[in-house]
Amino acid sequence: MEVEKNLQIDTYPQIWAVGGGKGGIGKSTVSILLAFWLARMGKRTILVDLDLGGANLHTLMGIKSPPKTLNDFVTRRLDSLEEVCIDTDIADLRLICGASDVLTLANPHVAQKIKIIHHIRKLDADYIVLDLGAGTSFNVLDFFLVAERKIVVLTPQPTSIQNAYSFVRNAVYRQLSKLAGQQPPLQALIRSAMDENNELRVRTIRDLLQAAEDISGKEMMEKLQKEIEAIRPAVITNMVVNSNDKNAGRVIQLVSEKYLMIYPRNYGGIAFDKQINQMVSDMVPITRLVQSSDAFANTYDITMKLL
Repeated sequence: MEVEKNLQIDTYPQIWAVGGGKGGIGKSTVSILLAFWLARMGKRTILVDLDLGGANLHTLMGIKSPPKTLNDFVTRRLDSLEEVCIDTDIADLRLICGASDVLTLANPHVAQKIKIIHHIRKLDADYIVLDLGAGTSFNVLDFFLVAERKIVVLTPQPTSIQNAYSFVRNAVYRQLSKLAGQQPPLQALIRSAMDENNELRVRTIRDLLQAAEDISGKEMMEKLQKEIEAIRPAVITNMVVNSNDKNAGRVIQLVSEKYLMIYPRNYGGIAFDKQINQMVSDMVPITRLVQSSDAFANTYDITMKLL
């Protein structure tokens, strides 16, 4: 019976979630290239557009009008996410399109979100790559937190580095809030601590854990600490122009270790490639990027590291 149980667990696909700060950082392009390389390595891969308010992944894949989208599943026109998958011109790579033409999914309620997560885990694939929406809404953070590989994309610009750190910080506090569950005093503490200028003078996660121990005891504090330490984002710097740009991911590492007590891993950079912008304008699938492109090679190296 135990062997049977383990075999079942092993059949679940591994989820990679790609998020990070605001839009314009090339997150969708990174998602596509990661999924492309997984598929090229013979991994059965499904790319899922979870930018629920402004889905455009299908456009970057050269698809003008998707025959079916995630909204068909949520509105029960289709019974499973498997039915929503469409083939791409890459072997072993399928796509679940988002619902850019309707507002049903822009703010899914909790039951819808749980249903989507549950059915993602049931997909027949080795790897699922989730392209998340911009920002730090609870929906974005919850999809990010369920993934085995939590990938944060940023660019070398100071504002992007700041947004990426804010994304990681909000993910940590979201996880803490969910763990606090039905303990109103602890929930209130976490909500207050999310404001960096809070009156309780809680400035770091270490301060927060100390306050949590005072409120709920050492056992709860240790539980929160263990869950926090399990959040180990993979940081990717996109649109790298020179060698100094690669240091952006290192900044996220250092600040997260100091203030959040988590230990992100820096997976390097992806070179800026103006060809990508032209491909987007011409609606040419990103997967057709010439293989001599540095961005193409960089993404291959990162995919290998993530594996």
